[in-house]
Amino acid sequence: MMEKTKNEIQIGLCGKDGNPFANTENWHKKCDCTPEIVAETYEGKALSWSNGREWGEIHHPQLGKVMTYWKEGTPCYSTYTSPIVDVDGCIVTYKFDQDEGCWEEGSIDLGYYNGIDTCKFGY
Repeated sequence: MMEKTKNEIQIGLCGKDGNPFANTENWHKKCDCTPEIVAETYEGKALSWSNGREWGEIHHPQLGKVMTYWKEGTPCYSTYTSPIVDVDGCIVTYKFDQDEGCWEEGSIDLGYYNGIDTCKFGY
């Protein structure tokens, strides 16, 4: 079991409908079910790409200098940060458009953290 910290996040499955949720989210707190805890993590945890290739470091306005990656075997039109666990237990990444030379607004949600520390580029 992970050491308790102020940034600890538990990912559970609702005992009634099986939907995933994080203990940091309010919507599930009113449910009277007994959830199944499937993963524990912490905010800011960096994961890795299982099929990503390093492109290089780029300055991100909120994250600072970050390594970026693209899907191995494909043209490098866009690069992405390492996947990161956010405050609600979701895995997010940020996209840099190589053609435009800038970061796209916001993050890309890859779903809830499930205890596996690697993500895979699709398609």
